[in-house]
Amino acid sequence: MNAVHTRILDEMMVFADLGTAAAQGEQTREGFVVRLFRNGEEMALVFATDGKVIERCRGGKSPIHASYRALLASAHFGDLRSWAATQKMLLRETLAEIEPGIRIQGTLAGRDGKLAADDLDDFLQSTERSEDSVQIMLIDGPAGIGKTKLIEALALARAASYGRRRHPLVLHVQSRGRVLSYLQDLIAFGLQRLRLSVTFDQLPVLVRHGLVTLAIDGFDELGDPNGYDLAWSQVNETMDEIRGAGTLILAGRETFIGLERLQSTLRTQQARDVIHGLTLHPPSPADAAHWLHRKGWSGADVENIGYLLDPGSYALRPFFLARLAETDIADSMREAHGTSLLSILIDLMVERESQKFGDAVDSVLDAAQRRLYVHRFLCEAARYMADDQAEIIGETPLTWLVDMALPEAVDDADTVRMLKNRAGVMAFLANDALPGYRRFAHSQVFNYFLSVAAIESVGKGEIPKFVRRKILSADFLAVFVEVLHHIANDDPNSVTRFFDGAQEWVSNYQSIDRGARNLGAWIIAALPTLAEIGAESDVRRIGPLEVDETIIKGTMPSVVFREVAINQIDIRGADLRALEFGKSSLATAIVDGGTRVSETFPRPTRIRRQNISGQMDDERAPALIDAWLDDHGRSHATNEAAPDPNSRHGRLLQLVERACRSQSFWIPEDTDTRVDRFVKDPDWPALLALLRTHGFIRDQHIGVSGRQSRFVHIKQSDRILANDSSDDDVARFYAALAEASQ
Repeated sequence: MNAVHTRILDEMMVFADLGTAAAQGEQTREGFVVRLFRNGEEMALVFATDGKVIERCRGGKSPIHASYRALLASAHFGDLRSWAATQKMLLRETLAEIEPGIRIQGTLAGRDGKLAADDLDDFLQSTERSEDSVQIMLIDGPAGIGKTKLIEALALARAASYGRRRHPLVLHVQSRGRVLSYLQDLIAFGLQRLRLSVTFDQLPVLVRHGLVTLAIDGFDELGDPNGYDLAWSQVNETMDEIRGAGTLILAGRETFIGLERLQSTLRTQQARDVIHGLTLHPPSPADAAHWLHRKGWSGADVENIGYLLDPGSYALRPFFLARLAETDIADSMREAHGTSLLSILIDLMVERESQKFGDAVDSVLDAAQRRLYVHRFLCEAARYMADDQAEIIGETPLTWLVDMALPEAVDDADTVRMLKNRAGVMAFLANDALPGYRRFAHSQVFNYFLSVAAIESVGKGEIPKFVRRKILSADFLAVFVEVLHHIANDDPNSVTRFFDGAQEWVSNYQSIDRGARNLGAWIIAALPTLAEIGAESDVRRIGPLEVDETIIKGTMPSVVFREVAINQIDIRGADLRALEFGKSSLATAIVDGGTRVSETFPRPTRIRRQNISGQMDDERAPALIDAWLDDHGRSHATNEAAPDPNSRHGRLLQLVERACRSQSFWIPEDTDTRVDRFVKDPDWPALLALLRTHGFIRDQHIGVSGRQSRFVHIKQSDRILANDSSDDDVARFYAALAEASQ
């Protein structure tokens, strides 16, 4: 047998029925013949020299297939026609639940212009590539941007047009929150959901021959207790298995994967392979406004919530934009105040859900008790899923959580029964692909309630199981920081209890699991909030610590990091100038124009820079990393050139930076506040007037405790912090600030 015949025989081996003799091959005058048992029948496959394949079964016809690919797609093998029909039916039901018309688009790395989601299919098919290669499409972007829906839309488009276009079908596999997830398990579940006869070991053959595209969604969650080695090794193995005409789609968060990291980590990559990068962006404010108009909103209505549609806002992400379009939510937003847009949206959704129980429940639980119940129930559900290392929960465990979430004083049997009957239809939960299971409707909602549960548990001296078992993702940590800040505004003592509890656990941690590393990530992330409530005075030194990922938002207090090793830290927009590093190391730092570092900031192995348009680029050259760090605060010469911090100009600059780094969405204009203490600065009214004059302020009167209070929102604070000399509006603002300092 030659190499081609050997490969064909190896591929046919996985299609032979289990428990039967292995496939056998021999060269005859007709061509290369493979004999095997398939679907209970003994068959001979004749691979003729002209490329055709004759399928011969006992007592049956001998259909002739135009090619080997045609054989693999046929009813006795891949049965792709049935696959397309089933997938079309399932995905039409799934996508029918999603608000239509919210446009998803992204930027292709190395190319001008943007790629609309509708064009992805044609782009992948039109790419020129050599034989025996792999095409990879990397799709990244923040949570809620539409990565999953984009893959589902691609799968539906190809299934619906399969009879006409014959583009490869898509098998969409998701990590589903499991630690130690093996790709074969996920492939098997994806095939099972479609009720296909194809097995997980047969799929690579179909992908290799360009009949199926494999899409791995949530690739960055395929971690193990030792890090992400498992994820990368599985991708390397998959590339070996699908080399030929195979296409692989990888989707994950933008802070974890990028073209540079992908190319440097894939050891099986070859020169003829083709790798694309597609970074998804939320709809533009204009597109969002147009979509709301289509939903029946008037121009005045859109104008009233225009401040929510700033570039980069949570409200632009498709899930939250769809929630915003609900009339009662939008109306309530005008009277809502809070420390972050996410917390405002969650609070309004909790309020909305608490009003749906009916008179029988309302007569037993008052409005405050119903809100508390909904909140506790969802916290318990999130923790149950995380502890179970899954993103789904069965209907029976959901009913158990009702008893845990109800106030202790409530023991009315009828009320408990009604709440248990409604447990599976809570608005925050959605049906999972697995029958009888529920999941959170959005990952950020899951992260929100899991963060609340974690803060409460650690504050009580308890470490949840999920903290010991899994790597805390950057998406979770970003939400965690927002939740901690939100809690600090209402109950600063709970933040102090959480921080003290986390430090106590880390200082005495003996286990070799991930607990200490995750608690360390929380400790670092909590420091700015601790400083905002004035509780950082007792914290002088952090370390020794080893941390996988962490995030810093806002302004860090004066703290020493001693023997702290961080694999990846997100410091976009953060001020670390008061932070002192000693014997510490960083592998990757995620930065932007608003990042400020201290003179002792260690040089990371890599920095990922986000520009004002949201695009990321990598830098690994030590000299260029040093130059960037020096320009952003590390150089003593750079700091000496800055205005004297004791001068009025210097004080105003510090104040504007502190205000722009505030994590509060709404900032009280002139009232006392726990977490935004800078509003008591005597220069705050002058700075506020200056920001207002230059169009960077949104004013709002919000009802708080029965009275109207004045709040402000600083628009496009990232532009102000970046202070790009080419940004004319920002340049004029800083020129006016310097003039006002005279």
